Amino acid sequence: MKHPSFNTKKEDVFVVIPAKDEDRYLSSLIEQIYALGLVKIVVVNDQSTDHTRDIAEGYPEVIVLDHVINLGAGAATQTGIAYAVQHDAQIIVTIDADLQHNPKDIIRLILWMEEHNSDLVIGSRFLQPNKIPTSRIWYNRIANVVSYFLTGKYLTDSQSGLKAIRGSMAQNMNLNYDGFEFCMEIIKHANSTKSQIDEIPVDVVYTPETTAKGQNLRSGLNMISRLLSPFS
Repeated sequence: MKHPSFNTKKEDVFVVIPAKDEDRYLSSLIEQIYALGLVKIVVVNDQSTDHTRDIAEGYPEVIVLDHVINLGAGAATQTGIAYAVQHDAQIIVTIDADLQHNPKDIIRLILWMEEHNSDLVIGSRFLQPNKIPTSRIWYNRIANVVSYFLTGKYLTDSQSGLKAIRGSMAQNMNLNYDGFEFCMEIIKHANSTKSQIDEIPVDVVYTPETTAKGQNLRSGLNMISRLLSPFS
């Protein structure tokens, strides 16, 4: 199946995949990204204890970066973004490794960024009908309100793992949080620098495994506590 083409050279688009024990899904995700014609894939192995690293290394063109200790999703994403910036990425796309998101939506993010001259395009799970667990809906609502107060920008999906970042904006980002708080940091940086932030609807699929591993109300409250702590 032929996908819509975009203007940016595919060699200048880097897809960053933070991964912690994702050997069940990683191979399928990588192959689906390759099927889109994208060749710069960066897997950040966040001290996985399964075969995540072996699977990523089985694809010669995949760049594998290792954390010797588990630092968290935010730190893993930051490592991948930093690598992409160092290698002159024009567009950096982040996507979770658990196939929660549809890799085909990567193309939609890039096309939107090009057509609307956006600096940050976030794939929102809440702008179209998706089957989302109630706990995630409530968590996201709370997180969005907190994000608004901390960043000055209200979004429908401040915690989305699927986003496209313009390389020129990423060059100047200074992220400090290792957990999911980094999503708000990216938004805060973009808004404070008057960068253009957009959201577009994307697909999402939840399985019992992805629901158990992801964010929930308790982890969300812990995240909020860290963000509001005067010592953070």
